[in-house]
Amino acid sequence: MTTADHRSRTRLSTGHEISLPLALSLAMGGVVVPARRSRLEAILPDALSSLAIAPGVGCVALVAIQYHRVGGDDRDTTGLEPYDEFAVIIPAVHESRTNTPIAQLAGGEIGGYVHWLPVTTEPAVALGRELWGYPKERTDVTVTDGPNGVRAVVSGGRYGDRETVRLEVARPRISARARDWTLASYTTKEGTLVWTPVQIQGEVAIGIGPSVGTRLEVAPALARELGLWQRPVGRLYGSRVRARLLEGEWITE
Repeated sequence: MTTADHRSRTRLSTGHEISLPLALSLAMGGVVVPARRSRLEAILPDALSSLAIAPGVGCVALVAIQYHRVGGDDRDTTGLEPYDEFAVIIPAVHESRTNTPIAQLAGGEIGGYVHWLPVTTEPAVALGRELWGYPKERTDVTVTDGPNGVRAVVSGGRYGDRETVRLEVARPRISARARDWTLASYTTKEGTLVWTPVQIQGEVAIGIGPSVGTRLEVAPALARELGLWQRPVGRLYGSRVRARLLEGEWITE
C-alpha cells in the first residue's frame, strides 16, 4: 500500500476536517452467513445482484471493527477519534443478473453493498453519510479484541431497543497471512449507486466452515429481513490491519 502524494480535504457538518484517501488502522472479526437470495435481491439496488453460493442462496458478511486510527498520520493532523463499528454487508456483483456463481464471476465485479452500519459516535455518522452515503447510525456498539478473539454486541437502532447482534470470532490457531486487497464497496447516496475502492493490507486469517469459539446471534427482525441463516460458513480475523478508503465514484448508468 502506498501513501498518497496528493490529498483532498473535506470539512464535515460536525466541523471535523478529513483528508482523502482516508487512512485507517483497525482490528476486525467477521463471519459469512448464508441467506435467502430472494430477500437480498429485494434489498439491493437494480444494478447489483446478490452473489450466489448455491441455487437460491446468497450470503451476508457481518463484520465487527474496532478502529485504532481514523485519518491522519505523522504529517497530517486531520481525522476523527477512534470508534467502534458493525457492518452488515451483502456480497454482490455489478451488472450481472445471472443465478450461477461461475457466470457471476465472469460477468461483473464482486463487491459488497453496505446495508447497515451502526457506529458509536456522531462524527463517524457524518463521515460515512456525507462522503460516501454509508447507512451509518449512532447506537450502542461494543467491539473488543482480546486474547480469545473479537467480540461485538450491537443494541438498539433501526431494529429495536434490544440486543440486535452478538458476535464472537475466535482468534485462529493458524498464523494469519499477509494480504493486500482492493475491494469494491457499494452504497446509495441521493438515489445514486456509489462505488468506492477500499484498500486493505495486513495479516488476516480466513477460515472455512464452523469454528469452536465462533458464535453468532441475530435479532429476529434482522434475520427475517435478510433471510439469514444462523450458522456461519466462513470467518475472518485481523488484529493489526491497515486500510485506505478512497473517494467514491457515482454510477449513473
